[in-house]
Amino acid sequence: MALAKGFGAVEAAAEKAVRGIVESHGYSLWDVVFVKEGACWYLRILIDKPEGISIDDCTSIDGLINAEIDKQDFIDKVDFLEIGSAGLERAVRRVEQLPESIGKRIILRTYKLVEGLPEKKTECVLEGFDGEKIMVSGDFGRAEVALADISKINYNDFDDFDTLMEG
Repeated sequence: MALAKGFGAVEAAAEKAVRGIVESHGYSLWDVVFVKEGACWYLRILIDKPEGISIDDCTSIDGLINAEIDKQDFIDKVDFLEIGSAGLERAVRRVEQLPESIGKRIILRTYKLVEGLPEKKTECVLEGFDGEKIMVSGDFGRAEVALADISKINYNDFDDFDTLMEG
């Protein structure tokens, strides 16, 4: 996977088309994902807000986003449009998402065993990002991981889930 340094063409066009709608409703746009699954292409708009996203939140902007996407030149490439929550286990797919992820608990996967990490799949905290590598910490201590060695990063925010459920 490796972390991308931006959006693909369809993702970039969709992001530009929907960002204003998402933000005008008090949500943040976490990601836009254009992916082929089986024979179909999915365009996923992933939104967030501090207290979490509900089905009602997604429904409240679905019609507006759908209408805006229908106007776009790339619409013939999209089979399904989905609007959803970024989720507690959200993927960090792009370099631009790293700064806002600092301090978060993550599950880090690497292509190879990296010096300082106990395994290729490690639960840790994202401590920093300097443009070329991330700094993480955990029971193993601290480690630095080059972006090129990262295969996947997902949030591991189940503490946030407990906080949300408590009110």
